[in-house]
Amino acid sequence: MKTLRFFLITVLALAVVSCGFHLKGQYYLPANLKQLYLSSEKSYSPLTEQLALRLEQSQAVLLSKRNESSAELRVLPERFQRKTLSLFPNGQVAEYELIYEVRYLVIQPGKEPTQYGFELSREFEDDPNASLAKERERSLILEELRTIASERILSQLIMLQ
Repeated sequence: MKTLRFFLITVLALAVVSCGFHLKGQYYLPANLKQLYLSSEKSYSPLTEQLALRLEQSQAVLLSKRNESSAELRVLPERFQRKTLSLFPNGQVAEYELIYEVRYLVIQPGKEPTQYGFELSREFEDDPNASLAKERERSLILEELRTIASERILSQLIMLQ
């Protein structure tokens, strides 16, 4: 009975490993991107900080300066836009769509730089009577969008060879 149980557990573990299962949030970068230089065109970028954290969690080695044999991930300036979705009867904006645009370059040794980009959006209801709370909510939404963007960038990096 014990050998049958051991055999079943072993077969189950092999099946899970062979199907490519990994925990959510765990990224395994290709060998050519295990060491990379992370840069930003702005002196301070919250997205770049978020990416550095996620890359370190994925066991990537972040280099302090660029060298010819390593890849570079250059985060281009992020852009936020607001589109009006609806108005109150008095003409004030009731609802926005926040659009977060992310662009970045991947520069690999011996290859042409490749630019990638995507947009994320969220709806945001405005209330002029609670402007302080709504400002805090908006900053939390932007923080969430940056987290989602860093996850998406990592998932796109995985597909590069």
